[in-house]
Amino acid sequence: MDRDQLRRFDFLGAGDPGALDELFGRGRGCGPGRAAWRRFGWLAADLDPLKLASRQTHPDLAGAREAMDAAEAARLDALWCGTIGWEIGHLQDPERAAWLVAAIEDGWAPPQELRIASLDLIARAETFEAIFAKRLPTVKIFGLSGSESYLVAIDAAIRESGAKTIVVGGMHRGRLTQMALSFEKPLLRCIAECMGAPDLPEHFGASSDVPYHLGWEGTRGDGIHMWIAPHPSHLSIVPALTLGRAYAMARETGEAPLPLLLHTDAAFAGQGVNMELLQLSALRHFQVGGAIHLVLNNQLGFTTEPEEGRSARTCTDIAKLIEAPVIHVNGDDPDAVLAALRVAARYRNRFGADVVVDTVSYRRRGHNEIDEARFTQPLQYKAMDALRPLSERYAEACRANAPDLSEFRAEMDAAFAAAENWAPNSPETAPGFAPDIEARLCDHVATGVDPERLRALGVAMSCVPEGMTLHPKVLQFLEKRRAAFEKGEGIDWSTAEALAMAVAVDDGLPVRFCGQDSVRGAFSQRHLALHDQKTGAVHSVIGALGGDVEIFNTPLIENAVLGFEYGFSVGGRRVQHIWEAQFGDFLNVCQSTFDQFVTGGEDRWLFTSRLTILLPHGMDGGGPDHSTGHPERVLARCARGNICLINASTPANYFHALRRQVVRQVAKPLVVLTPKFLLRHSACRSALVDFAVDTGFRTVIAEKVVRAKRVVLCSGKMFFLLDAARKEHGLDQQVALVRLEQLYPFPTEAVAAALKPYGEAELVWAQEEPANLGPFTWLDRQLEAAVGRRVRLISRPAAPSPAVGWKVWHEKEQSAVIAAALSLEDAS
Repeated sequence: MDRDQLRRFDFLGAGDPGALDELFGRGRGCGPGRAAWRRFGWLAADLDPLKLASRQTHPDLAGAREAMDAAEAARLDALWCGTIGWEIGHLQDPERAAWLVAAIEDGWAPPQELRIASLDLIARAETFEAIFAKRLPTVKIFGLSGSESYLVAIDAAIRESGAKTIVVGGMHRGRLTQMALSFEKPLLRCIAECMGAPDLPEHFGASSDVPYHLGWEGTRGDGIHMWIAPHPSHLSIVPALTLGRAYAMARETGEAPLPLLLHTDAAFAGQGVNMELLQLSALRHFQVGGAIHLVLNNQLGFTTEPEEGRSARTCTDIAKLIEAPVIHVNGDDPDAVLAALRVAARYRNRFGADVVVDTVSYRRRGHNEIDEARFTQPLQYKAMDALRPLSERYAEACRANAPDLSEFRAEMDAAFAAAENWAPNSPETAPGFAPDIEARLCDHVATGVDPERLRALGVAMSCVPEGMTLHPKVLQFLEKRRAAFEKGEGIDWSTAEALAMAVAVDDGLPVRFCGQDSVRGAFSQRHLALHDQKTGAVHSVIGALGGDVEIFNTPLIENAVLGFEYGFSVGGRRVQHIWEAQFGDFLNVCQSTFDQFVTGGEDRWLFTSRLTILLPHGMDGGGPDHSTGHPERVLARCARGNICLINASTPANYFHALRRQVVRQVAKPLVVLTPKFLLRHSACRSALVDFAVDTGFRTVIAEKVVRAKRVVLCSGKMFFLLDAARKEHGLDQQVALVRLEQLYPFPTEAVAAALKPYGEAELVWAQEEPANLGPFTWLDRQLEAAVGRRVRLISRPAAPSPAVGWKVWHEKEQSAVIAAALSLEDAS
């Protein structure tokens, strides 16, 4: 969307704004009439199955009832104030509002055959959980009891959408019941896993997960393909991954799946990542054709009451951020649930936009099967205990007999019996879990490219589009880039990065590069989009080369965006896929996504990914914030070859690291500590020969100093600081510098080989971070094992903040680190 569209809200649709006055009675002189029901009827709706929450009547609605013919008022009450609360008065788009009003006032009622099918599903859910409670009373399944109509909602969303593929981002409540009855994960497998049978062989090498976290992919009996995301306990980060997966599927197959996002009331209202997710929904590079958000509102958190859990009137008020319709429905009225989902799915199909359905129900058991909720909610549970099972009450409403579940019970009995000896039909191992995976991830991978091909691509990236008037500094930037390619030397960091993307496009691979202010670059280093200074026209430098290219800025959002990008990458497709945080410490904000998906996704759920994460890093005198990408925190999550972490020191090595992501057979996420100081450093340049055929990423860059008395190991920017000081003090023949370019997996053999010539020379590790931060706390024992002796640390003193606030203090600290690193005196 362009800026003018955003200002006019045209991205929501078109139509006569005056029509909203007629629909909702907003304009001066508009009588209340039907508009009062359309705008305020949901407040008076009968939504609480427990009858503990009071129904509210807005003064406008009360006045409208008095002024309206009694019969017409009763009809409107039935439509707008029954067991569905249609909250649509916040919509600003006349077309969407009018469509919803027409759909609601159509007064559709479900046919009897659909009601009978829903009754059967509810009865099965009750039976499924009752059998579990009897046979496995202490096993946590986070049961659905009291919210069985949620399965009716799921079934209706799938049916009404007409989609052939459904991508589900779920949550814990009723997870196993959903899996078995809605998504058709084999019943035997569901039961066996709950009885303790692992989903993978023990020697596979993965940690796996608890049964109610596991995902599923398969095809239901009706031919609909289901992809159910696994989830960690931090539930609200799952929908972002799910939408990223849906977006990737649509690009791979050309057919958009239905994203079905399942939430609980407390999490939807409380977790900020949900706001982030909604904020992404209409943005071009995140659009998935709309998602259906199904909120299971059991009017309770773990033990937290709604009035303790939110300031908003409802748990779904956040949806008003994007003017999504919110449909509240009484979960004890399955007919209303069917009607609500019919409108929701058709709205989503019609407008390609998000819609939220809030199913108001209750939780008959505690948060889990061994929790006693009556400790804290005695009145709520007294009301629940007085209610007969929903299947009995709904059978009476349908004037139908109770479903015959004898076959289902027999199927359950057979599954429990067979589960005693069940074992997964899974591969014995996978490439990413090979016993020697860490060593293999240190192997040389040929990622070089013919220099003449690179020169041609580089010149193409440096051309000024015909007729464009560029900013003088941008023009100078392109001229310098072109000159570097013509000379075959002087290639800087951002040019090497752009070249990796250009080669990927030239190889026919998709490119997706995004981040916060990343197109220009937060440090004005990229200029991947050129802007005409007269017309505002935009030219994509990489996109102009052709192919499937997405290069764009993202909102100032970390958690949901990283989750989306990781979801897009799941499956390990060969895509040059890069996400950049504006600064490395923004990793703080998306720590849950990083820990549980990026570093843990393969270990827990066998997810493979080629995602590259750029974390700008470096103590450059800018203060405590924006100084570090927290390598110590990343390294703390590194094990069994789950990711790669690099701190490269040359543009060519950075190029090869990016190329390695799409060339190497094994897919692993890559984290790059990218420089700020080196972006324009005259010594941080590479020649075309460094990119040539048969070259590749170097895990260690060593040098030969024959008479060296001290070897300083370092990484990234530190090399250039130390090298400059070494030359200044004439220590070139006394101090050797060895660069560790890949921090994880640790390249043991390469480090040992690099240090072998130095015999008994003193070994130190120099880092710019304080002693309690940076990579050394993790590298310490790795270095000792590689060289057979201790390596001493030289760094800033330990500190609670990553860096000092004043540049003069920073420079003093930096000088002290450099002096200590190059000193020949024994400072121990």
